[in-house]
Amino acid sequence: MLRGLKFHFDNIYVSEPVVYAPILLWQVGDVGCDPGYVVKDHEQYCYEITCVVEGRGIISSDDRSFEITKGQTYLNRPGEVHRIQSDLKAPIRYFYLGFDFSPVAEDPLWSRVKKAFDEAKNPLQKDSFRVHSAFSELFDEMLTNDDVSQEMIRYSIFQILLRFYRELEDRGGETYVSGGEMEASRQLVYSILNYIDSNVFGIENLEDIGKMVGYSYSYVSRLFTKVMGRSIREYYAEKRFEKAASYLKGGMKSKDIAAQLGYKSLHSFSKAFSNHFGISPSEYRGKFLRGEEIPGGKKIAEEKHENH
Repeated sequence: MLRGLKFHFDNIYVSEPVVYAPILLWQVGDVGCDPGYVVKDHEQYCYEITCVVEGRGIISSDDRSFEITKGQTYLNRPGEVHRIQSDLKAPIRYFYLGFDFSPVAEDPLWSRVKKAFDEAKNPLQKDSFRVHSAFSELFDEMLTNDDVSQEMIRYSIFQILLRFYRELEDRGGETYVSGGEMEASRQLVYSILNYIDSNVFGIENLEDIGKMVGYSYSYVSRLFTKVMGRSIREYYAEKRFEKAASYLKGGMKSKDIAAQLGYKSLHSFSKAFSNHFGISPSEYRGKFLRGEEIPGGKKIAEEKHENH
């Protein structure tokens, strides 16, 4: 672990970039910083998209600096001098993707994307098109690493770039709502499900879900339970443990999983995991590696965290 970082999931391919034509992947990762930590000045050798998922900080390109916070994205371009400083009170955590374009002259779409990146006047954007969600899917596939993962990784990289391209183009997102005859309550519950699925790492307080959909949390909580047959807290806890199990199968260390999921200690994570699955994280990983049947987890009445 590097001093000043809570955790980092770095994947660097500087010596030989991975080709996902027409994109060259140079680096990708997830970094959680301590308060005040500084990623020192360094010259960009490729394009880089930064997506903040927790906290805030100062991000710079050459002589331009911006305050950046959770829910924002940022573009660096080759040749720019890049720097990030974590906030003292709300330390920053961010996803990043370093890439370049292989020759795109024969591809009109990627030519437009490259042109938009090169000419962007404002590198700081609001994550209106859920770039963070595409990052999470990318990391899941890197940890899964099965026979379809490379194609899924390619898809996720394209999603990150094209979603950010839409942000630069200021197109304004449309939200999918199924079935014109669907009751308003079910539409609202669908919005909550989609929000939780896309923000497993980013929800700091479940009551913020009410603010997101424009209703009180007590109202949406009752409605969700009525429609789904379980509480918002139960659904959220289940999604968190699904992520934890996926990371264990992918080989991530329990202490790093605990940090990613917001636990203040490995002990509290292990206790919650054991309460859910009936076995400890290390036992779960051992059963997976030996090809033994793995418990599916139980329905949780409450998952009480130190930070939720």
